[in-house]
Amino acid sequence: MTITDSFVNDPAPIINKLFLALQNVRFYPSAHSLVQESIVDLHNLLQTALTSEKGLSFGFMESKLMVNGQLVNADPSQTKSLARHFEILHIGTVTFQNGLALPELRSFLECLAIKPEKLNEAGGLKKALSDHALEHVIISDVQYGRINKKDMEEPAVDDDYRKALIKASRNIPTGDPIFNADMAGTATTSAEPQGRQPSPEELKELYAIRARFQAELDQKVHEATRHYEVENKRLTFEKGTMDSIMRNVGEGVVVIGNDGNIIMANPAAEKLLSKQGRAIVGQTLKESLREEHSLVLSGGSPESIKEIEVAGKDEETRRVLRSSNAVVEDLDGRTIGMVSVLSDITKMKEVEQLKSDFVANVSHELRSPLAAIQKNLGLILDQTAGVINTNQKEFLSLAKDNVERLTRLINDLLDLSKIEAGKMELKKARTDLKALARNAVTAFTGWFHEKGITVRLDVPNTPVDLEVDADKITQVMNNLLSNALKFTPPKGEIRITLNAAVGPIEVSVTDTGIGIGPKDIQRIFNKFEQVSANHPAGANGTGLGLPLAKQIVEKHGGCMQVKSEIGKGSTFSFTLPR
Repeated sequence: MTITDSFVNDPAPIINKLFLALQNVRFYPSAHSLVQESIVDLHNLLQTALTSEKGLSFGFMESKLMVNGQLVNADPSQTKSLARHFEILHIGTVTFQNGLALPELRSFLECLAIKPEKLNEAGGLKKALSDHALEHVIISDVQYGRINKKDMEEPAVDDDYRKALIKASRNIPTGDPIFNADMAGTATTSAEPQGRQPSPEELKELYAIRARFQAELDQKVHEATRHYEVENKRLTFEKGTMDSIMRNVGEGVVVIGNDGNIIMANPAAEKLLSKQGRAIVGQTLKESLREEHSLVLSGGSPESIKEIEVAGKDEETRRVLRSSNAVVEDLDGRTIGMVSVLSDITKMKEVEQLKSDFVANVSHELRSPLAAIQKNLGLILDQTAGVINTNQKEFLSLAKDNVERLTRLINDLLDLSKIEAGKMELKKARTDLKALARNAVTAFTGWFHEKGITVRLDVPNTPVDLEVDADKITQVMNNLLSNALKFTPPKGEIRITLNAAVGPIEVSVTDTGIGIGPKDIQRIFNKFEQVSANHPAGANGTGLGLPLAKQIVEKHGGCMQVKSEIGKGSTFSFTLPR
């Protein structure tokens, strides 16, 4: 038998993969690896099965799963839930046809994962599939109704037994040993005479029906018991596997219910949060955790990543915890709690701090000798120490330029270190931003003329006074203008705009340069990043200007943004609160 034949004869693996993929689509974001893997696995199984079939259809008959007309045993809870789903949406069958593509399967699962009420409001599942242009997924409509057992044509076995028993009891005295008190009561209420004994044929019929009833009852009990034994073994195995994973995972995992009680916590979480590592499951956050630990789990947005420093008895026992929170929903989309994954990032923070301290110390130690070298080079170039020839002057000028560039780099490193350590103090004063913008443009006039670039300054007619550190904001403007000049080709245009109409004051620098790709926009604010693959001549920098400018703006309570398109230029803007 081939693999394809096995799928046709036993479609249970396909249905199980379908349930798994649908559950992952409901629970995780579409880009999650579990979602992608489960959909690909289901698609591979379907492709294998559809190679020898015109289509694969599945639906429900009295909550029983039918695939291509045959009954399939699948997860009862999943089957019941999906059957109810089909009933609400008035779906008879779903058919996958040969040629089903992976995007079509993904779109079908995403549509089916939507709550039935919302789907019906939007026109139903068939309309949703039509809107997604799914050509190889066919839906048939059906109206569901309830069937009353009294309307069924064939009587049940227990009904036959009951009718025969009543018939025979009408002619049997109440003292007969084969009847109990209940049957005696039934006999005495009969309107017919009670003097005749039952015939042997009647007793034989009665005993036969009773035996058949008992045999079928025993068979049903055996089947139900066997089913629950298998299901219990499966659930026990899955629970054991999950418990083993949770016990051995390095990150702390805590699940909290809607009532604020801790439903589950692995040993790593108890070690991070509880007092002396005691169990915290079943307790409320207030009862089991210290106040700062409760903030890690309950503070902020239900879906967020945050860090909090937990103080210890001394510096060595201080901890920094990172919490990643996510909402937990059931199959119907109702929120049933929240899960938090906790990480102890104390060592990582210590390493980052050591790195920052090292950079700051080295930069500080380099400033003094560089200042001395720069001053001595200036004295030599001024010929204060003696006459120098033209070649000597050229080499000394080049050395002085590189020393100045190195000094700027060191100053940027020191400024970043101060901001990250929270030690930079802003010297705020009432300042006219309009004047700062004009002065920044004037400082680059020579460079504008040298490259033949047109500069436009769009500022209000009246002063724009604001409490800022004038030197730092000038540094931000100079950095944005310098970058615009570097990456704008000759004969281009740069526009500086100051918008103070309403809300926060916005300063923007727009150029017609080479632009930045979408994947690089977030990286440009990382230290030492050089994202442009085709730097113009002389455009190489340290990669510290933009990160420093962003930090200065945020230190003032504002924010920096960038919009760019390859080949059309960029717009860097920052806002400052009034």
